[in-house]
Amino acid sequence: MNSVELTAIVPSLRVDVLGARAFKVSRSYFAKGVAAGRVTVGSRTADKATTVESGDVVVAHGLGSFTVVSVDGVTRKGNAKVTLSVTKSA
Repeated sequence: MNSVELTAIVPSLRVDVLGARAFKVSRSYFAKGVAAGRVTVGSRTADKATTVESGDVVVAHGLGSFTVVSVDGVTRKGNAKVTLSVTKSA
């Protein structure tokens, strides 16, 4: 499996927002996986309010994983600019 670096502008660092952007799925689709307990951050199961920070590894069973490489600042509108390293499942 090879990983791809991705830069994203997101309204928050919640796991459902970043997961949807990382795997190019809808936020509601990714949120259903979070609600079903299929998403972990580090070694803990994520819930809908889980936020991530630089260095966190997020695993979405069935989709793959991503690492928050860095949080690169905030835009003028208050959104966060983040760099993700995404590895998709085969």
